Amino acid sequence: MNFVKERLGKWISAAIIIVVGILCIVAGAKLSDNSLEALASAQDTLDGISLTLGITMIVVGALSLVAAIILTVMVRKGFALVGTPGAMLLAVGISLVVAKYAFTLISILITVVPYLLIAMGAVVLVEVVFTLVNAIKAKQVKGAIVGVIVGCIIAVAAIVLGALCIGDDPVIKQNVQLIVFGIVVTLVGLFQLLGTFIKMPETVVVVAKSE
Repeated sequence: MNFVKERLGKWISAAIIIVVGILCIVAGAKLSDNSLEALASAQDTLDGISLTLGITMIVVGALSLVAAIILTVMVRKGFALVGTPGAMLLAVGISLVVAKYAFTLISILITVVPYLLIAMGAVVLVEVVFTLVNAIKAKQVKGAIVGVIVGCIIAVAAIVLGALCIGDDPVIKQNVQLIVFGIVVTLVGLFQLLGTFIKMPETVVVVAKSE
């Protein structure tokens, strides 16, 4: 019973993340067809994302407000301090259900991510260059070569992927970007769910005691 109690919140969170990811994949797949029926169906799916997130926020916000009221009565703290986060969640949740703008937020994210990929790829590439130069100066190229190669692959892949997603008519279309986004979100939810059943390995730091 304790196992379920300790992990119930994470299970619900993971389930919501997975549902949103799957809805993004379905919407992206439907948007590949330009027919009016497909576009209308995709819009229904996109509205489902807003409803899923909105209803979740409404429930969490309402529970937070109830908890804040109880805490205010019992501890006699100011309600504004403990009730503001719940009220904000409730307001955002209601706005998502009414205005259904979750896809707009996702579209903004998809628009920004390619530029972030290029920027981060450039940073990693510069770091690789500095690492290689320092390794050559220290005559330790063999020890650094694996890290340099991996860093170059990651940097180039990030820059190329970002470049392919940019432009008025990008090589990787927006519906494909939405599918990729959905896959990533779904995997995040699955890993979160898996983490409640499998204990992840912990990093152990060993300090050698000098004589």
